[in-house]
Amino acid sequence: MKAARFYGGKDIRLEILPDPVPEQDEILVQVAATGICGSDLHGYHAENPKQLAPRTAGHELTGEVVALGSENVKYRVGARVAIEPTIPCNACPECLSGNYNICSNLVHIGGIARAGGFAEYMVAPEDNVYILPDNVSFEAGALAEVYAVAVHALSMVPVKPGDQVAVIGSGPIGLTIAQMAHLAGAESVAILGKPDGPLQIAQRVMGAIPINVDTTNPVEAVRAWTKGRGATVVFEAVGGKANTLMQATEIAAKRGKICMVGGHVAPFTLDARYARSRELTVTWAFCYGRRDGEREFQIALNLMGAGKLDATPLITHRFPLDEIEEAFAVADGREAHGSVKVLVLP
Repeated sequence: MKAARFYGGKDIRLEILPDPVPEQDEILVQVAATGICGSDLHGYHAENPKQLAPRTAGHELTGEVVALGSENVKYRVGARVAIEPTIPCNACPECLSGNYNICSNLVHIGGIARAGGFAEYMVAPEDNVYILPDNVSFEAGALAEVYAVAVHALSMVPVKPGDQVAVIGSGPIGLTIAQMAHLAGAESVAILGKPDGPLQIAQRVMGAIPINVDTTNPVEAVRAWTKGRGATVVFEAVGGKANTLMQATEIAAKRGKICMVGGHVAPFTLDARYARSRELTVTWAFCYGRRDGEREFQIALNLMGAGKLDATPLITHRFPLDEIEEAFAVADGREAHGSVKVLVLP
C-alpha cells in the first residue's frame, strides 16, 4: 500500500509498505479521508525535526471496514466508520473513573506506536471504531475527532443560555467550539482570529461576531461587543507558542471562566494579580473522554448525524495522498490559501 511517512519536520515521503493485517479484536480499514490537524502542523514546524524512526501520521480519519481480526468483532465488512485515535490502557485509575483521555499510558493512532490515516489502509482496535451515521459523509466524518474536542471543552466549561462566549482561534478547533457554544444556547459568540476567510465562515454558519486580531485590538473589540463587561466564557484554541492565556484573562468578564484547549509548545506568562482580582477560573481541556458515561466521540457523531453540527463549511481543500506535501503546505499557509480544514483522500 501507499503510505506517507513522516521523518520529522517537513520531511514527508510517500512509500510503499506491506498492507497491514488486523490482529485479534482489530479491524482493517480502507481509509477514505484524513484531516490535517493543528498538532500535525506543530510537528511540521519542529525546530529539531529528526525522529528515531519514521511514522505514518494522521489521526482524524474515516474509512470502510475491509477485514476483521476475529469473528467476534461486532462490525461487518463494508461498514462506514470513523476512528477515535486515542487508545487508553483501561486499567489505570483515570481509565477506571471514565477519564481515559488523561490515561498515563495513552497511545495515539498516528503517533510513533500506531500507524495513522495518511495511508491507503490502517488498523484500529475495535473499541476505537464507530459507525458513521448514514447522512454523514466520509469527508465530514473526518472532523468527528475535532468535534469531540469541542464536546469535551464544553463538558469542562459548560456554556449556558445568556453567556457571551469568546473563542480565541479561528482554526477548525475554534470554529467547532463556536458551533458547540452556539448550539448550547450562548447569547452571542465572538471569534478572535485571522485571516478573514475562517472568520467569515463563522459569521455565516453560526452568526458569530468576527474579530480580526491583525486589524483590530481584540481586547477593545470584545469590550465593545460586551458593553464593557467582557466575555463570561472564553475558550482558547490556538496553542503553539502564542501567549493566549494572558489574552484570555484580558477579555474575560469578572468571575469569567476560561478553558485552555490549544496544545501549547512553549511556556507563557500570566498576570496573576489581575486574574486574581477578577476571580477568574482557568480550566484545561485535553482531547475527550466521557460525559455522563457516554463517550464524547460518540456524542459528537450523534450531533453530526442529527444535523446539529455541520462540518461541510469547514472543509476548504482536498488532496490525493500523492500530493500530501502540497496538502501540508496549503494547511500551513492559511493566510495565502484561505485554508481551514485540509483533507487527504487516499
